[in-house]
Amino acid sequence: MRQLFIIFTLISFNACSQDKQKNDIDVNELPERIQYINNPNSNDTLCISEIERAKKDIDNGKIVFTQSAGFLFGDIRYERELRELCKENGLVFDFDLIGCVVFEGQTQGCYGDYMDKIIIDKYGIDFKENLHKEADSLFLSRTQSENKLVEYWDCDERPRLPNETKRTSDYIPSITVDSLDIIEKKGNYGGWPFFDLGFTVEKDSTISGFYSRNFVAQLEENEKYKNELFEIAVTHIKKKYPTWVPGKVNGVPVRTKNNVRIFIKKE
Repeated sequence: MRQLFIIFTLISFNACSQDKQKNDIDVNELPERIQYINNPNSNDTLCISEIERAKKDIDNGKIVFTQSAGFLFGDIRYERELRELCKENGLVFDFDLIGCVVFEGQTQGCYGDYMDKIIIDKYGIDFKENLHKEADSLFLSRTQSENKLVEYWDCDERPRLPNETKRTSDYIPSITVDSLDIIEKKGNYGGWPFFDLGFTVEKDSTISGFYSRNFVAQLEENEKYKNELFEIAVTHIKKKYPTWVPGKVNGVPVRTKNNVRIFIKKE
């Protein structure tokens, strides 16, 4: 009985210690955005309204794990995995949309900030960061076990040519042809027709599965050559650039959907 009492006491002590670590957080340790929502400016009506919306959702039993998102930011490769982990933890995943237009004295993102405060109080200050890491790890594991393709923009290191240390653009040197009567569009917004070519880079560095992501003819007269230009571009890539270093996620090579942009001009 004494042993059981000691064990129970230790368990209770550990549980209380964990709760203390989660809830007894020095306010100065919190990010400034979280500190701000405790006392927003009285004229910051946007922030105040978002806080009230968050409180209503919480009162209805809905705690939201938010991801700030807007134009060209916020997309995450492991969204599916993160949604699943949130559900397992009794949370709802959602994007907190941030607009491009900023109004003086008005703060966006307070809904997500208030939800973050609640999550910190309940789960601890590192919970969100750790769940992101766990979701990303699960994404990589599924990618490997299911042999899935990963878009190049979702890679930490996108596919590159063997002689490159890093690839930061889609461009490949242009092709010159003399068998087709293609025409260059003159002017500042003109140029020769081009393709955005998509293809798969396998983990063994081979390539396959070419398709057109986008074709810009520049002039209507060039439209009729689309199929022929596509074949020329594919043949050129296969011959000139047959080997690619695959993309990587967390340092691990993955099957990658790659893209190159290649202009085709007249001799």
